[in-house]
Amino acid sequence: MIGIAAQRLARAVPRVASRAVITRGMATEKQIWNQIQSTKNIQKITSSMKMVSAAKLKGDEARRLTAIAFNTWADALNGPPKLVEDATFEELPEKCLIVPLSSDKGLCGGINSFITRGTKTCIAALEAQGKSADVAIIGDKGRGQLRRVHGEYIKMSLTEVESPGNYTLAGAIASDLIASGAGDYDAVVIMYNAFTNKASYEQMYKVIKPFSGQGEDEPLLAYEF
Repeated sequence: MIGIAAQRLARAVPRVASRAVITRGMATEKQIWNQIQSTKNIQKITSSMKMVSAAKLKGDEARRLTAIAFNTWADALNGPPKLVEDATFEELPEKCLIVPLSSDKGLCGGINSFITRGTKTCIAALEAQGKSADVAIIGDKGRGQLRRVHGEYIKMSLTEVESPGNYTLAGAIASDLIASGAGDYDAVVIMYNAFTNKASYEQMYKVIKPFSGQGEDEPLLAYEF
Protein backbone atom coordinates (compact mmCIF):
# COMPACT_ATOMS: atom_id res chain seq x y z
CA MET A 1 0.00 0.00 0.00
CA ILE A 2 2.81 2.41 0.83
CA GLY A 3 4.48 1.73 -2.50
CA ILE A 4 1.26 2.44 -4.43
CA ALA A 5 0.73 5.73 -2.56
CA ALA A 6 4.29 6.80 -3.30
CA GLN A 7 3.80 6.08 -7.00
CA ARG A 8 0.59 8.15 -7.12
CA LEU A 9 2.33 11.03 -5.33
CA ALA A 10 5.26 10.91 -7.76
CA ARG A 11 2.84 11.09 -10.73
CA ALA A 12 0.94 14.03 -9.17
CA VAL A 13 3.99 16.25 -8.51
CA PRO A 14 4.81 16.98 -12.20
CA ARG A 15 1.14 17.89 -12.86
CA VAL A 16 1.15 20.39 -9.93
CA ALA A 17 4.46 21.89 -11.10
CA SER A 18 3.18 22.28 -14.67
CA ARG A 19 0.06 24.07 -13.43
CA ALA A 20 2.25 26.43 -11.36
CA VAL A 21 4.34 27.27 -14.43
CA ILE A 22 1.21 28.00 -16.46
CA THR A 23 -0.19 30.19 -13.64
CA ARG A 24 3.01 32.29 -13.51
CA GLY A 25 2.95 32.96 -17.25
CA MET A 26 1.22 35.85 -19.07
CA ALA A 27 -0.42 38.54 -16.93
CA THR A 28 -4.14 39.04 -17.14
CA GLU A 29 -5.73 42.02 -18.89
CA LYS A 30 -6.71 43.53 -15.56
CA GLN A 31 -3.13 43.30 -14.25
CA ILE A 32 -1.79 44.98 -17.39
CA TRP A 33 -4.43 47.73 -17.16
CA ASN A 34 -3.54 48.37 -13.49
CA GLN A 35 0.15 48.63 -14.38
CA ILE A 36 -0.62 51.12 -17.16
CA GLN A 37 -2.67 53.26 -14.78
CA SER A 38 0.12 53.15 -12.18
CA THR A 39 2.64 54.30 -14.80
CA LYS A 40 0.35 57.17 -15.81
CA ASN A 41 0.03 58.27 -12.18
CA ILE A 42 3.82 58.29 -11.82
CA GLN A 43 4.05 60.35 -15.01
CA LYS A 44 1.63 62.92 -13.58
CA ILE A 45 3.63 63.17 -10.34
CA THR A 46 6.87 63.57 -12.30
CA SER A 47 5.33 66.31 -14.44
CA SER A 48 4.20 68.18 -11.32
CA MET A 49 7.67 67.91 -9.80
CA LYS A 50 9.18 69.32 -13.01
CA MET A 51 6.85 72.33 -12.84
CA VAL A 52 7.75 72.99 -9.20
CA SER A 53 11.48 72.65 -9.93
CA ALA A 54 11.23 75.00 -12.92
CA ALA A 55 9.50 77.63 -10.78
CA LYS A 56 12.15 77.34 -8.04
CA LEU A 57 14.97 77.54 -10.58
CA LYS A 58 13.47 80.66 -12.14
CA GLY A 59 13.29 82.33 -8.74
CA ASP A 60 16.87 81.34 -7.89
CA GLU A 61 18.15 82.69 -11.22
CA ALA A 62 16.37 86.00 -10.61
CA ARG A 63 17.91 86.33 -7.13
CA ARG A 64 21.35 85.43 -8.48
CA LEU A 65 21.22 88.07 -11.22
CA THR A 66 20.10 90.67 -8.68
CA ALA A 67 22.92 89.80 -6.27
CA ILE A 68 25.70 89.92 -8.88
CA ALA A 69 25.61 93.72 -9.00
CA PHE A 70 26.15 93.93 -5.23
CA ASN A 71 29.18 91.63 -5.39
CA THR A 72 31.25 93.50 -7.98
CA TRP A 73 33.14 95.42 -5.26
CA ALA A 74 34.58 92.11 -3.97
CA ASP A 75 36.34 91.53 -7.30
CA ALA A 76 37.88 95.01 -7.12
CA LEU A 77 39.25 94.36 -3.62
CA ASN A 78 40.38 90.73 -3.82
CA GLY A 79 40.31 89.84 -7.50
CA PRO A 80 37.87 87.57 -9.36
CA PRO A 81 37.19 83.98 -8.29
CA LYS A 82 39.24 81.17 -9.85
CA LEU A 83 38.52 77.64 -11.01
CA VAL A 84 39.33 74.86 -8.55
CA GLU A 85 40.08 72.44 -11.39
CA ASP A 86 43.81 72.29 -12.19
CA ALA A 87 44.53 75.00 -9.58
CA THR A 88 47.96 74.93 -7.90
CA PHE A 89 47.00 77.29 -5.03
CA GLU A 90 50.52 78.75 -5.12
CA GLU A 91 49.16 82.29 -4.71
CA LEU A 92 47.70 81.50 -1.28
CA PRO A 93 49.56 82.83 1.78
CA GLU A 94 51.15 80.82 4.59
CA LYS A 95 48.09 80.32 6.80
CA CYS A 96 44.62 79.92 5.27
CA LEU A 97 41.12 79.17 6.48
CA ILE A 98 39.20 77.16 3.86
CA VAL A 99 35.42 77.61 3.90
CA PRO A 100 33.69 75.00 1.69
CA LEU A 101 30.01 75.66 0.98
CA SER A 102 27.98 72.44 0.91
CA SER A 103 24.35 71.56 1.63
CA ASP A 104 22.53 69.88 4.49
CA LYS A 105 20.75 67.45 2.17
CA GLY A 106 22.06 65.06 -0.43
CA LEU A 107 21.94 66.29 -4.02
CA CYS A 108 22.57 64.46 -7.28
CA GLY A 109 25.48 65.15 -9.60
CA GLY A 110 28.19 65.22 -6.97
CA ILE A 111 27.48 68.80 -5.91
CA ASN A 112 28.81 68.20 -2.40
CA SER A 113 31.45 65.62 -3.39
CA PHE A 114 33.17 67.99 -5.83
CA ILE A 115 33.47 70.68 -3.15
CA THR A 116 34.85 68.14 -0.68
CA ARG A 117 37.34 66.91 -3.27
CA GLY A 118 38.47 70.46 -4.00
CA THR A 119 38.98 71.10 -0.29
CA LYS A 120 41.12 67.98 0.09
CA THR A 121 43.18 68.97 -2.96
CA CYS A 122 43.75 72.46 -1.56
CA ILE A 123 44.88 71.10 1.82
CA ALA A 124 47.30 68.69 0.16
CA ALA A 125 48.71 71.41 -2.12
CA LEU A 126 49.26 73.84 0.77
CA GLU A 127 50.98 71.20 2.90
CA ALA A 128 53.25 70.28 -0.03
CA GLN A 129 54.26 73.96 -0.24
CA GLY A 130 55.05 74.09 3.48
CA LYS A 131 51.90 76.05 4.34
CA SER A 132 49.07 75.35 6.77
CA ALA A 133 45.30 75.29 6.45
CA ASP A 134 42.22 74.83 8.61
CA VAL A 135 38.63 74.21 7.55
CA ALA A 136 35.33 75.81 8.55
CA ILE A 137 32.54 73.83 6.89
CA ILE A 138 29.11 75.14 5.98
CA GLY A 139 26.62 72.30 5.45
CA ASP A 140 26.15 68.87 7.03
CA LYS A 141 27.07 66.90 3.89
CA GLY A 142 30.50 68.51 3.62
CA ARG A 143 31.13 67.94 7.32
CA GLY A 144 30.29 64.26 7.05
CA GLN A 145 32.55 63.72 4.05
CA LEU A 146 35.54 65.60 5.45
CA ARG A 147 35.29 64.40 9.04
CA ARG A 148 36.25 60.82 8.15
CA VAL A 149 39.73 61.63 6.79
CA HIS A 150 40.43 65.31 7.55
CA GLY A 151 38.73 65.66 10.90
CA GLU A 152 41.79 67.25 12.52
CA TYR A 153 41.59 70.23 10.13
CA ILE A 154 37.97 71.11 10.99
CA LYS A 155 37.79 74.07 13.38
CA MET A 156 34.07 74.77 13.11
CA SER A 157 30.97 73.75 11.17
CA LEU A 158 27.63 75.39 10.47
CA THR A 159 24.60 73.25 9.66
CA GLU A 160 20.89 73.82 9.02
CA VAL A 161 21.69 76.98 7.07
CA GLU A 162 18.52 78.47 5.63
CA SER A 163 17.97 78.62 1.88
CA PRO A 164 17.85 80.75 -0.20
CA GLY A 165 20.66 82.88 1.16
CA ASN A 166 20.46 86.64 1.67
CA TYR A 167 22.61 89.46 3.02
CA THR A 168 21.48 88.89 6.62
CA LEU A 169 22.45 85.21 6.44
CA ALA A 170 25.84 86.04 4.89
CA GLY A 171 26.50 88.59 7.63
CA ALA A 172 25.61 86.07 10.35
CA ILE A 173 27.96 83.45 8.85
CA ALA A 174 30.76 86.03 8.56
CA SER A 175 30.25 87.04 12.19
CA ASP A 176 30.51 83.40 13.31
CA LEU A 177 33.70 82.93 11.29
CA ILE A 178 35.28 86.07 12.78
CA ALA A 179 34.26 85.02 16.29
CA SER A 180 35.93 81.65 15.68
CA GLY A 181 39.25 83.29 14.83
CA ALA A 182 39.09 83.94 11.08
CA GLY A 183 41.01 87.17 11.64
CA ASP A 184 44.07 85.17 12.75
CA TYR A 185 44.58 83.78 9.24
CA ASP A 186 46.39 85.37 6.31
CA ALA A 187 43.45 84.65 4.00
CA VAL A 188 40.01 83.05 3.89
CA VAL A 189 39.40 80.75 0.90
CA ILE A 190 35.74 80.23 0.04
CA MET A 191 34.97 77.19 -2.16
CA TYR A 192 31.58 76.97 -3.84
CA ASN A 193 29.67 75.76 -6.89
CA ALA A 194 29.16 78.45 -9.53
CA PHE A 195 26.00 78.19 -11.64
CA THR A 196 26.60 77.84 -15.39
CA ASN A 197 23.28 76.56 -16.73
CA LYS A 198 20.55 74.09 -15.80
CA ALA A 199 22.77 71.09 -16.47
CA SER A 200 26.26 72.18 -15.39
CA TYR A 201 28.18 74.05 -12.70
CA GLU A 202 31.81 74.79 -11.88
CA GLN A 203 33.78 74.67 -8.65
CA MET A 204 35.31 78.07 -7.85
CA TYR A 205 37.34 79.50 -4.99
CA LYS A 206 37.51 83.08 -3.79
CA VAL A 207 40.48 84.38 -1.78
CA ILE A 208 39.67 87.09 0.76
CA LYS A 209 42.66 88.75 2.42
CA PRO A 210 42.63 91.23 5.31
CA PHE A 211 41.87 94.84 4.38
CA SER A 212 45.22 96.28 5.41
CA GLY A 213 47.21 99.10 3.87
CA GLN A 214 48.09 102.75 4.25
CA GLY A 215 47.98 105.70 1.93
CA GLU A 216 47.37 104.78 -1.68
CA ASP A 217 47.52 101.07 -0.79
CA GLU A 218 44.47 101.33 1.43
CA PRO A 219 41.89 98.99 -0.13
CA LEU A 220 38.73 100.98 0.77
CA LEU A 221 40.13 104.38 -0.20
CA ALA A 222 37.84 104.68 -3.23
CA TYR A 223 34.78 104.28 -1.01
CA GLU A 224 35.64 107.17 1.32
CA PHE A 225 33.97 110.56 0.83
